[in-house]
Amino acid sequence: MAKDKGTTGGSDSGAERPGLTTTGEGLFHRIRTGEWPALKIDLSEAYANVRRRAATLRRRRIISGILVGIVLAGLAVVATTYYANAIPLPGQLALPATTTVYYSDGTTVMARLGTQRRTIVSVDRLPRYVGQAVIAAEDPQYYTTSGTLISRQYARASTIATGGSVAGAAGQARLMVMTWRLEDTYSKEEILGFYLNTVYFGRGAYGIEEAARTYFGVGAERLTLPQAILLAGMIESPGDGRFDPTVNVVSATTKFATVAQTMVSLGMIDQETASRLTMPTVLPYDPSRFASGLSEPTGLIVAQVLAELRATDEFRDRPPGYLEDGGYSIITTIDANVQRLLLRTVDENERGSLLSSGPRSLAAAAVVVEPGTGRVLAYYGGPNGTGADYAGTRLTPDGGVAGFGYHPPAQTMTVYTLAAALDAGISAASRWDAPSVKEFPASGRTAADAVRDVRSAPCQPACTLAEAATVPLSIPFYAVTERIGPEAVIEMAHAAGIGAMWSAGPDAALVRHELAARRIDALVPEPFTTDVALGSYPVTVLDQATAMATFAAGGLRAETHFVARVVRDYATVYEAPSERRRVVDADVVADVTAVLAQNSAGQIPDGPPTAGVAGTALLAGSAIDAVHAWYVGYAPDLAMAVWVGNKEYEFPLRSATGDRITGETLPAQIFRTVIAGATDALGLGASTFPAPANIGDDTAGDAP
Repeated sequence: MAKDKGTTGGSDSGAERPGLTTTGEGLFHRIRTGEWPALKIDLSEAYANVRRRAATLRRRRIISGILVGIVLAGLAVVATTYYANAIPLPGQLALPATTTVYYSDGTTVMARLGTQRRTIVSVDRLPRYVGQAVIAAEDPQYYTTSGTLISRQYARASTIATGGSVAGAAGQARLMVMTWRLEDTYSKEEILGFYLNTVYFGRGAYGIEEAARTYFGVGAERLTLPQAILLAGMIESPGDGRFDPTVNVVSATTKFATVAQTMVSLGMIDQETASRLTMPTVLPYDPSRFASGLSEPTGLIVAQVLAELRATDEFRDRPPGYLEDGGYSIITTIDANVQRLLLRTVDENERGSLLSSGPRSLAAAAVVVEPGTGRVLAYYGGPNGTGADYAGTRLTPDGGVAGFGYHPPAQTMTVYTLAAALDAGISAASRWDAPSVKEFPASGRTAADAVRDVRSAPCQPACTLAEAATVPLSIPFYAVTERIGPEAVIEMAHAAGIGAMWSAGPDAALVRHELAARRIDALVPEPFTTDVALGSYPVTVLDQATAMATFAAGGLRAETHFVARVVRDYATVYEAPSERRRVVDADVVADVTAVLAQNSAGQIPDGPPTAGVAGTALLAGSAIDAVHAWYVGYAPDLAMAVWVGNKEYEFPLRSATGDRITGETLPAQIFRTVIAGATDALGLGASTFPAPANIGDDTAGDAP
């Protein structure tokens, strides 16, 4: 049964598709011969579909590959462009360069600023052989090939200077792109100039200018051919001084000859010239010669200079170090001779000065200002240029106030009170009550708080304002201030040059009041009262000198300043304004001057006429010992303010011999010495004061 079933099954299949076999050969034979046309059609379409799908897939892969390639290429272009543009070009670099502060002559150096000693110069101003020597020493193929050593070295130095890295593959790629951009954008001469201003020459000197000054004491413009060759040889190994003749004369001589012969081979010089060359003399290395100078007393001047410049439109809101590392030449108003005279007179570290043998607790400050221009000719705020400044204050970069130059002016406020009285129509010849003690109930000065005068005068018990100012006495001027109002005195002081005054705050700490920042009458009676006539509210020495300059100029005020001009790359980028304006009536000034000229403490035998007043602030609880002593005054062509006090704690002021110091003693002596010496040093003529105008009502006083 099984067998039949099997046979029957086979027969049924054969009946439906006769001749069908399972072999590939038979199958394909039937298809080829058309015996199975339906199957032939089905397989042909299947193969066609497969081929179409394969072709489509290939096309998609090709298109995708092309698109990916385009995208990657685009990204590469974008990345490369961004990478290249992200690298600053030389014109965009802020390479640290030494800023030099000069005295008013523009050549005498006061201080050098910055993190590196570099002075930028224009390559066009240099002798041609300076650049040629560097090419011969460093890159003889510089003009004939691209991607040269000089371009690459400059790119490397500038990349590092801007905080970039040249390490690793990325760093080298950055260096390559920077080099390419340099040579694509700038000429060979320009790149050479960049390099000369950047490369290190040893001895802390960056750039050709500082190298020339360091090794030969001249500017780069004045380098001789032998000097240029020697400097060019230094570049290969500047750190160890291998080619510095003061370190290794053999290596230096060999290098010198090699560079010279290379210049011959390049056609830069001829053989005859090279044969005549001899090694130039190099200065011995003296690191102190390149010290910043900030620790000297003039360091306080530099601080005032920087503060003044930061307040100008040209330098306001610049980042830290912008001025110091900017490669500027700052020409100050400070006269080197007058400054030296002032230091010899008051600096405690100067042998033979008036303070050199005094108590170590003693401090002094003095400022000399030129009337009519506002130029500060000399400034002394203390012996340490990075320490306390007892002559003035200044704004810090963060908006704070630095300096300790504010002190109670005592009777020197007489100048402003007298001027305010004259301006109000009160004559200097008017008579005022002048007892030794007097109460002023309207000002709260009664009983133990009554106003007292420790000085006496022949005119007492009643004196004219002129007589009282010569002593000076406090009571007559207190009465005048009560009459015209303390705001009138403060207004006069401010107009003349007092920019700020201090008062005691709630916690006894002194509070600074910028007088230009608000209406002065709003400061009276709080915090300022009639006591302004007593000089109870501190002012700075610098402001006092400014005010004296206003009176010396006949009532014309010029803004006091330390900076004459600022130069960079041979162009002036800032110049101090020269404007002046009338702030005090000329007749008022003439009468003030006539009164103050009678003060014998400031008079100079065989010298210019002077007008001035002394001030002495007493130690609390004492009727004889001073803690602040002043002399302020002026000659026709010079103005000066002098203060003597304590460095920290308030001790009675004593000289080296133990004598009491008052305004009429040491401060007046400093005034006379400096004014007389400065008059000679500056070659000032025999100017005179104007005649008195005798204005005002001489019956306006409170005494018969």
